[in-house]
Order: sequence, then structure tokens, then C-alpha cells
Amino acid sequence: MPEPVPDLTMNRHPGELNDPQQRHLRVTCQYIDKLLSDVEQVLHAATSPSPFPRYVVDVTPAQTRAIEDHIRRLRSQLLRTLAWQHMEPSPPEIPATRAVMTDLAFVDIAIEELKPSYMRGYGAVPEDAVSELNGVVHELRSLVAGMERYVRQELGANLEARLRKLEETGCDVDLLRLTEQIVTRQGLVEFRSRIDSLASRLEDNDLEVALFGRVSSGKSSLLNALLGTDVLPVGINPITAVPTKLRYGTSLRATATYGDGRSEIVKVEDLPGLVTEQENPGNLRNVVRVAVEVPSPRLRHGIVLVDTPGLGSLARRGGAETLAYLPTCDLALLLIDAGATLNDEDIGTLRLLYEAGIPAIVLLSKADLLAQGDLRQVVGYIQKQLQHELGLEMNVHPVSSLSSRSILLDDFFERELLPRFDQARSLRNGSVARKIGTLRDSVIAALETNLDRKKRGGHNLPTDAQGLEERLRQVTGEVGEQRTTLNYAFLKLGETPEAILDKTADTALRWMRAHSKARVTSFQLSEWIHDAVRQDVERLIESTHSVSQRAIDTLQNVAQQMGRNDVPAPEELASLLRDMPRFELAALPEEINTGHSMFMGDGVVRSKIRRRLRQSVGELLKQELHRYGHALCQWNRQCASKMEFLIGSYADAYRVQLHRISGISKDAIDAPQLEDDLARLKNWGVDKISNEMRTQG
Repeated sequence: MPEPVPDLTMNRHPGELNDPQQRHLRVTCQYIDKLLSDVEQVLHAATSPSPFPRYVVDVTPAQTRAIEDHIRRLRSQLLRTLAWQHMEPSPPEIPATRAVMTDLAFVDIAIEELKPSYMRGYGAVPEDAVSELNGVVHELRSLVAGMERYVRQELGANLEARLRKLEETGCDVDLLRLTEQIVTRQGLVEFRSRIDSLASRLEDNDLEVALFGRVSSGKSSLLNALLGTDVLPVGINPITAVPTKLRYGTSLRATATYGDGRSEIVKVEDLPGLVTEQENPGNLRNVVRVAVEVPSPRLRHGIVLVDTPGLGSLARRGGAETLAYLPTCDLALLLIDAGATLNDEDIGTLRLLYEAGIPAIVLLSKADLLAQGDLRQVVGYIQKQLQHELGLEMNVHPVSSLSSRSILLDDFFERELLPRFDQARSLRNGSVARKIGTLRDSVIAALETNLDRKKRGGHNLPTDAQGLEERLRQVTGEVGEQRTTLNYAFLKLGETPEAILDKTADTALRWMRAHSKARVTSFQLSEWIHDAVRQDVERLIESTHSVSQRAIDTLQNVAQQMGRNDVPAPEELASLLRDMPRFELAALPEEINTGHSMFMGDGVVRSKIRRRLRQSVGELLKQELHRYGHALCQWNRQCASKMEFLIGSYADAYRVQLHRISGISKDAIDAPQLEDDLARLKNWGVDKISNEMRTQG
């Protein structure tokens, strides 16, 4: 028997519609209001800045006002219609920022489909158009990314609020704050990313101090003694792929970041399972870094200590690409075991630090092992070696992790580390102040261009302005494509175990022939495998470094031709390609003894070495290369984002300036306000001194 249909008219008031009917009424009213909004867009098409107008405006201003009056009456009647049913308009549910971000996501998809790889679906793309088409894509994408950053920022604390907060901390950001206000008022969005970057530099008051040293040099023990904690595992060798950062926190807490970008809070007692060779051989868990918050008074003011794995053979090899393995830091401490003195690895590490522009201090660890006279003799010997090998005069500070010799560590911290901390912070703030001054000059130039662009009429354009814009477009495209190129190459690492085994077998054969040996050790084979992987990766890093350097050179050249002094500094590039993860094999290959086969031809010997290597570590090598490729991709995403941001922020400012001078830009101009803003920026220094004198008076 069918169920009875419910009576929707039960318990209703006289004249009241049922629920489905009311929903239909509400939806219809909302739809009518949307259509009215579309009518308003049509009416205001004449004032729209869109370069792709849809409508021929054939209504007069008087007609527009009359139609708008009708729209207001219609909307008023819609409200009364809902009130008739005792209904109110639904409150808004979608945050404007979410709607904007959704639209920007679709914009980004549309931009992606302009790439040559997609455009080839409509026919062959001319080769001479590929680089500029990529440039077009990344120019547009850079603007969308800037807009996304701005929207995300507004979800939390906006830029103006961040600058106001910096003032409360005592930072002198008056000029940056004034510049931000003028940039916002005048719509100079191309400068917002630079202001955001400068604000971030001022907000970051940390000083990162990285510890380097050979295996068993006592880094972990020394850090534990310095902080009065046992947070770092000691007595076992740390793996080279997992640096550990120690920063101040109100309670002890650790966070691990993995190669797939995932982060998780871990128990401090579980750290050995992440950062030691014994419990995480070859970094099987694909840990990229570990950060530990420690409630130590010595970290309270912003010192961040980084326990780095030893550089090993990398330090002896040197080379520009090897710098990528160095962590980003403000100061380096090199620990030398008092019982071992300097060796090639220590010298190589100091040389790498010097080439990277990172100041270094030499510490003589385990100083408690030496008598006072012997200690002075060792210190003097190390200083002479440094002078001879590197031409550097450096103090060597004896330290010890023993509580009975804590005075050595206390003396180093108070006399050497803290003053360096204050000096580094002062240098950083001075550098930011200079960049703020350069930014001010650039904004002044943009305001002056806007003010007199009608008078110029494009007559003061730089020579070959179109060529300059094409160069900016090409360099933007080349830098933007590096992310995709490197990701593809890194992911292909997992497909190269056979090639790595080939190179290792060749190296082993050459060594055996050169030394008339029939046997190679597990450690030798492991070193040669690591070298083969590093060489492949470093070729890619060298290519990226070349692309980045060309981009910087192009920006500097364009700025020079435009008469601008806001250019990216070389050190900004150097700091981007750092903290690259290193490859680690979880187990040593078995040693190889070719025996009497050594008297046979190279082909036979090489084939035997190759077969033994595949049997020993072939499958493991493939797994490790896959993990390493994903870790490199994660690193590449971070580096590529920073590089695109750096290049894009300058290129966009130059491009907009060219558009303004040529008259392409159609920015609305409020001349009186613009003149006032220009005068305030030009007279900023004078006005500030006058205000200070009045305050003191």
C-alpha cells in the first residue's frame, strides 16, 4: 500500500507558502538580483578599464541614472516580496577571499594552457616564438601569484599592520611604511612584493649559526653542553641528509619535515630514529630536516643553532656547485678535534664557507684532552696552517663539552658569539635600510612618470624599449621553466641506477689498473657511487645556476639602460640555491676481488665488477634514487619559488615603468594627491629631521 503524501499546507499561517515554494521564491529573487548586477556591469562598461570591452555603450549618462533608479526600486520590491512571506535575504556564506582565490585558480589554469606544449595542439609553434610564449605565461603567472600572496596576506595580518607592529618593536620602518601607504594609494602594485620581502627581512631577527666538523668531532655533545640539554643524540654518527635546527621555545618540541613536503611533530626521544645512521640508515625515512624548540636562555634572543652533518669528500672537491650543499646560515663554527688537528676536509670546509661569503669561527673541541702548554702549541699550529693554506688570520677558541671545563664554552659564547650576533643583526638592518632607500627612489621615479607622462608622450623612452621588454619576457620565461625542467630531471633519477653502476664500474676498473690491485673495498665503492650520483645532480645545479646568473645579468643591464638603481644584488642569488639534500646509500656494497680475472681484458674485468655491484646494491640503489629524486623536487619547489619571486619582482617593476613612459599604462591619475605623495617621499629625510627637532624642543 503506497505511503500517504504529506500535507505541506498543515500548520501554515494564512497566505503562507509551503517550504519548497518559499525556497523557489528565495532562489528566484536571488537570480533576479544577479541579473540586475549584470545590467549594472553593462551600464558601467564605458568606465571599465578592461582591454576587452563586450558592449557598445549606447545609453547616455541621464539614461544610466534612470535605469539605476529602476534597479533600486526593483531591489526594494524584492525585499518586500520576501517580507510578505516573513522571510529575509540569506546572509552571505562565501568569503570574498575564497571567491577571489577560486577565480585566480581558474585564471592560472587558463594561463597554463598558453604554454607551447598546449598550443601545439592547434598547430606547430614557431621555434622563434617558444621562449617569448613561455615568457608571456610566466609574466602572467607572476602577476597572479602576486595577487594570491596579497589575498592570503589579507586573511591574516596585512602589510600595513605588519609594518605597524614592526614599529612597536623599535624598528625604524617609517620610510617603508610611508612607501607602502603611497604604493597602495597610487595603485603601484608592482612594488608590493618588494615591500613584503623587506618587511619579512625585518621580522626575521634570528641569527643562524651552523656547526660543521668531521664525524666524531663532538658537534652534538658541544651543542648539548652549550644549551644545557641532552636533546641531541651523541655517540653515533649523524647521517648527512638530516640537519637539525635548534631554536628557542617555551617547551621542548621537535618537528620533522620529509621529502614529500609533509611535516609532523615528533617526540624528542624519537629523534635518534630520524637523524642517526644507526636507526635511519641511508635516510630510508626520507627526512629533509628536523627543527627542535629548546627553552634555553642562550637561544632566547634569536640565535638558531644548526647541527650539520660533515661535508666529507665534498669539502675536498670544492667547486661552485658544491656550495649548494651548504646550509643557509649567517655564521659558521668549524669544530676541529683537539686530538686530530687540521686535515684536507677541514681546510676544504673553510674554503667553501669563504667562497659562499659565510663568516667562520674555528673551535678546538675536546680541549680537556690537552694540557695547557700543549693546548697553546696546538692552537698556534692551527693558526699557522690557516694562514698558509687559506691566507686567513683566524682566532682558534678551545672549548669542551665537559661540565668541569664549562668556563671555556661560557667564555666563547659571551666574548665571541654574542658580539657577532649583535654585529650581524646590525649589518642586516643596515642592508635593509639601504634597500628601502633604493625602493623609495624607484617609487619616486614611478610617481614622476605618472605625473608627466602626458607631457612626455613616449618621447623619453629608453633606446629600443620594445627590445628591453622582450628581454624581460624571455628571462622571466627561462627562469619560470627551470622548475619544470629540474623536477622532470630529478624524478628521472630513479631510472638511472644502471648508468650509475656503469660509471662506478668504470671508476673501479681505472683505479685497479692504475694501482695494480685486484681488490676494492666497500668504502671505495660507496664513495664512487655517491660521486656518480652527485656529478649527475651537480650538472643540473650548474645549469640552474647559469640560468639564474643570466637572469640577474639581464635585469642589471635593463636597469642600467633605464637609468634605474634598483637591481638584485649577486648575494641574493647565492643564498637561494642552498640547503640541497645529499644522496645517501643505506648500506655499503660488498667489496670486490677480481682475483686472476685481472690478467684478462678490461671488458671481462669490468663485466665482473658490474655484475657484483648489481647483485650487491642494484635494487637498493634504485629505491634510494627514487627517494632522493623526490627530496630534490621538494627542495627545487622552494628554490624555484624564491627565484621566480626575486626575478619577477624586479622584471615587473621595470616592465610597468616602460609601459607608463610609453603611455601604454592607463592608470587613473589624481594629480593633486600624486603631487602630495611625491613631495612627501622626496622630502622624507628633511621632514623627519624637522619633526625630531620639534619633539626634542
